[in-house]
Amino acid sequence: MVQKRLFVVVLLSSLLFVSLALSRYSPEKDSFTGLCVYSSGSISVLYNGTVTVALGKSLELGKAYTVQGRLRATNRGLWMDVSSVVPANATFPLEIIEGAYWYSNGPVLLTPSRVRLAYPLNASKGSLVRLEGLTYGSKFYPVNVEELGYLKEPRNGMPYPLEGVVLYPGNPATVWNGSEEFRVYLPHGLSLRPGLRVKVLGVVRLYSTITLYVNSGDDVNVLGSAEEKPLNLAEIGDIATGECLVIKSTSRYLKLDCTDLKLYGFSARVGDTVRFEALRRKSSLLCLNCSVVKPREELPNDICSFNEGSFSRISGKVAWVKVYRNGFGIANVTNGTCSVLLKLPSRLGVSLTENESVTAYGFFTTYRGKPAFEVQSGEDLCSGKHC
Repeated sequence: MVQKRLFVVVLLSSLLFVSLALSRYSPEKDSFTGLCVYSSGSISVLYNGTVTVALGKSLELGKAYTVQGRLRATNRGLWMDVSSVVPANATFPLEIIEGAYWYSNGPVLLTPSRVRLAYPLNASKGSLVRLEGLTYGSKFYPVNVEELGYLKEPRNGMPYPLEGVVLYPGNPATVWNGSEEFRVYLPHGLSLRPGLRVKVLGVVRLYSTITLYVNSGDDVNVLGSAEEKPLNLAEIGDIATGECLVIKSTSRYLKLDCTDLKLYGFSARVGDTVRFEALRRKSSLLCLNCSVVKPREELPNDICSFNEGSFSRISGKVAWVKVYRNGFGIANVTNGTCSVLLKLPSRLGVSLTENESVTAYGFFTTYRGKPAFEVQSGEDLCSGKHC
């Protein structure tokens, strides 16, 4: 009986000794909470803004974790022999920065200075964002993202969503937003037609003209065509419609009798009537869809309807011709009881003879107090059997 009690006492003493030994030689677990700023293979790095700890686990970049285990110093920094890893909230202080989210050779934040981001954001390109996170190395590691919308007005160095009508093609294109012109540089190989309504996203540079640099074709969207309006109601960026008489024709533009704006992009003869759909620009019209609906040959003969300054067609026979020493000439053109003096400056390169049939397109004027008629070029006067 005594031996049995002695055995129990010895056993309890042994257990107590082992327990004390384990307590002495098993250190307490270290704990660390940080943001994963590196993860490759089975190695990850956590950072809390001041301390960096590496560990042998594969973690998700940009997520916060609390790890427990044995923390020890190495020649490369702190290392933890991990016993547990759990996702955690960022209890450490976070930096706050605001700017516009952009993507150019990787995700960046424009403030307008460029801040490189460690990974893309769940936010719209070009939108303003408020980020909470940590700077580690040369990059910012966002933890929380708040999207704030787009800029309402262009700001130098910042993304801006421009919506408007293309006034001039090419690269750069010119886009009218309803109040001012923007010069838009497009990605290589991309072009926009005049008259299109577009929405483009690019980075602003404030020069004498606001300039927008677009770095991706995905940031260019065609919304449709500009709004059509009658010529007298059309404003810049609208498509003006009308039907007018050509009163001057050059190799570059037409002058119409219904507007002071020159019409570019279409050819017609003086006296032709044209129907047009044309883009209204600041000081001109650009033909988008134009046609001659009434050739000048169908104009009435107004030789008997003198109205100084008005455009008309006259037709008749040459009663007599007089040419002065300086090369200037006049021809008396008659039709029945009506007659008018046709001016023949030498620059026209035209000569007429008596009894010759003649048709001219031009303006009524006077010559030495008498009714007269003048044309702008030799092409606006024909004579002989072909008239």
